[in-house]
Amino acid sequence: MAAVAEKALVESSGGGGGGGGVSLGKGAWDCDNNCEIPPEKEAEVFEEIATMDFPFEGIPTVPPRKDNDHMAFFCSGCRYRVTAFPDWEVAKVKQSLWNGGIQRSNKPPERRHTPGLNRWEDLALIYAGQNMHNDKKLEDYHVPPGCKCMIAIEQAKLDSGKPDPDSAYWN
Repeated sequence: MAAVAEKALVESSGGGGGGGGVSLGKGAWDCDNNCEIPPEKEAEVFEEIATMDFPFEGIPTVPPRKDNDHMAFFCSGCRYRVTAFPDWEVAKVKQSLWNGGIQRSNKPPERRHTPGLNRWEDLALIYAGQNMHNDKKLEDYHVPPGCKCMIAIEQAKLDSGKPDPDSAYWN
């Protein structure tokens, strides 16, 4: 019975699916094709399948990535995959994320504490704790090709100076 109730909660919460909201810790979005990456394909798409190519004490490990044409950004608990290269300006990457659908991470207006993402300029990109500026290139921040560990966040959240009200910070 509990499994049925949990399933109903997931379905009614609007989390996950291609047209619905984003649930924390779940989901991935392909900004090049503006579509959801199915959960069963995430490990393959982000090259996270452990193999015995480089075992550690007989344990499979994830081999070095081969896809240097795509980068990944975390935004509101979802991973966004986009084609980007270190010699691109930050503004170009933000525009690619915007055109690919990153604004789907917005909460409904009645649940927001900030204006939300309304245009690509509202987006802030962070790598290694550095807020990247539009007129600089990713390589100026030492972002490696194929980097999969960057953050995309609404600039207004950074400007507020305090954690989001539903952040784990308050727990």
